[in-house]
Amino acid sequence: MPTLSTPPTVIVVGAGPAGLTAAIALVRQGIPTLVVERRTAPSPFPRATGVNLRTMELMRAWGLEQSVRSGAVAGETTGWVGPTLVSPDGTEVSMGFPSAADAALLSPTTGIIAPQDHLEPVLMEHFLSFSAASVLVGTTVIGFTADQDGVIVSLRQGDERSTVRAAYLIGADGARSTVRRHSGIPMRGPGELAAYLAVVFHAPLAEFVDKPLHGLYMLTRQGPPWVFLPTDACDRWAFSMTWDPTRETLADYPPERLAELIRSGAGVPDLEVDIAWVSDFAFTAEIADRYREGRVFIVGDAAHRMTPRGATGMNTAIHDGYDLGWKLGWVLRGWADESLLDTFEAERRPVGLRNMERSTHSSDQRDVSKDYLDDIADRVPHVWLPDGHTSTLDLLGDGLLIMTGPGGHAPLPVPTPAIPVVVHVLDPATADALHLGVDGAMLVRPDGQPIARWDVSPDASIISSAIATLGVAVGEHTPVVERAELVLG
Repeated sequence: MPTLSTPPTVIVVGAGPAGLTAAIALVRQGIPTLVVERRTAPSPFPRATGVNLRTMELMRAWGLEQSVRSGAVAGETTGWVGPTLVSPDGTEVSMGFPSAADAALLSPTTGIIAPQDHLEPVLMEHFLSFSAASVLVGTTVIGFTADQDGVIVSLRQGDERSTVRAAYLIGADGARSTVRRHSGIPMRGPGELAAYLAVVFHAPLAEFVDKPLHGLYMLTRQGPPWVFLPTDACDRWAFSMTWDPTRETLADYPPERLAELIRSGAGVPDLEVDIAWVSDFAFTAEIADRYREGRVFIVGDAAHRMTPRGATGMNTAIHDGYDLGWKLGWVLRGWADESLLDTFEAERRPVGLRNMERSTHSSDQRDVSKDYLDDIADRVPHVWLPDGHTSTLDLLGDGLLIMTGPGGHAPLPVPTPAIPVVVHVLDPATADALHLGVDGAMLVRPDGQPIARWDVSPDASIISSAIATLGVAVGEHTPVVERAELVLG
């Protein structure tokens, strides 16, 4: 087993989107973090493809927006329903993403269609760019013990076994989570709802399908629809259909049969099809009873399982990871006490439950067209500053942000020890757009959620009380240095 150059403060099990997001949120705060991944190489399969608006805002904040966007499918974040891929008789439907016009009003970025096997390497590269980051691949967690002082994790890499101690453990190890099972946390919900056959293939469909491409194609047939997904900017697609694994096996679907099914769905009888991968999966809906057991947390599919309907699974997982990462970082840096960690489950489990329940409904049972509003409902509104390329969301940092109208003033209290509190005095137009007016102010968490708003500039004691609600100790007489500079990425 390789020797770690820096003992980890946090161990994250799983290098999927949830685990990597949590790990990045930690190392960006200087917290030594070890990611343990059982795979030896990134997955070559696309899996989830919808990267929603709120996720892209996070990528922008980390300076990763263009890297993630470079792997996007050249098309729309909409769905299409019709008899075949090339049929003119079809209808555009919502996938729960805003239109380009709506996104421009709500955010400095847009959601995209980009496969998970592109996103994960981008996240991993960013994680490893920090000196506090370390990774063990081809490594399995076989158990752990936890007490009030920390967690001892038992690892297996090949024939070698070892233990690593850390202050906290995060289970981002998927639907069959070892961390969740060893924590004794049960899952509840409808369970398996349907079984599907999944095929990844290459074919020159771009020559036949109308532009722009859609992120999802549902083919109307007798029985459940067939589904096609473009998964890269070239010729890789995914195809899925219901099947009965109690009566069929993958051997019943040789490449020749799959190619004929794909040609039928495409509506191109002589389409050249190269089958790359075949597997099966289940539409499953479950959620964990709790997201924490002492010093052990679970995120992503370890905490909730959703069907692909609504494209919420991966995005919910990413938002879980970010929420836990910044809060755990604050506690470990001494910026807040342990009570802040209680807000992780309190804030994220209701979201997981809502999205899990929504995913059990088919597209004809529920209108998904405004679902994206739920992801941004709690954060400060996006408004462009006078320079035309800086958003109010770009002002957020690792610490707290106070935005004031042009009549705002300092000094203000700063928490101890050394938590950054940045004061940004807004121009009159931006202040009005945020309903702050000339003298109002707003205190905002690093995730963009306002903690408090005031119609007139608050005094030190009022701001101290608002900050203290996060479990932060506040010094009464130390002034904030007023700053308005901005660093992106």
